[in-house]
Amino acid sequence: MARAPRTTHQVIVIGAGVAGLAAAAEAARCGLKTALFDDGLLGGLITNVGAVHGHPGLKGTTGADLVNSMLGEALGAGVDYQPGAVAELAAMDGHWRLPDNGVTALRVILATGAELRSLGVPGEAELLGRGVSQCAFCDGGLYKGKDVAVVGGGDGAFQEALHLAELCANVTMILRGRKPRARPAFVRQTADLSNMHFRWNTDVQEIIGSDGVDAVRLTEQNGDEETLSIAAIFPFIGLAPRTILAPA
Repeated sequence: MARAPRTTHQVIVIGAGVAGLAAAAEAARCGLKTALFDDGLLGGLITNVGAVHGHPGLKGTTGADLVNSMLGEALGAGVDYQPGAVAELAAMDGHWRLPDNGVTALRVILATGAELRSLGVPGEAELLGRGVSQCAFCDGGLYKGKDVAVVGGGDGAFQEALHLAELCANVTMILRGRKPRARPAFVRQTADLSNMHFRWNTDVQEIIGSDGVDAVRLTEQNGDEETLSIAAIFPFIGLAPRTILAPA
């Protein structure tokens, strides 16, 4: 009879965003030997947030500061934090293994989060990092005094646009629908800004440029087309779950 593999931990948490950090810290506080793996950027997407909203006691706190605080709590609780990607998760005799990491446990918590969706239009991949960005708080300063565009109508898009409006000459928001989906407080803030502009019922068809973004080609729902000159474009059109370790 095959012997069950020796466990190195009782719980493995994969993903060190807010959910993963919280789960790992709580497991460790309950006395469970817990390993935490960060299969991407520590903290995930929230590290790109300039000010966290909607959480008691965190008004004005940056996403990066929140992550650093949560990591400190997890380490203080005894979590074994092991930075590095997890390429494979395997089940074996009632246990879970990370073959490339030398870790075995009885339980696994997947907190791999999500990634920002891309537009999937010509020019987007080619100009990523050269005018195509999904972090206004990281890259907005590169386009100070220039014209930029933000694609999307949710909270993330409006937060990014409000930050860019403090830096850029003009910010054009491109939305597929007739009204935004963001919380009213964000929408009201944009209404007071003279350098904020809106393109409703509009899709991005192409991002134009060679060494950097020069323009975007837009199509309205009535069929009209327009080329809008900009220096950068920031797509925020929702999230796609990261399910590579647990495909459907």
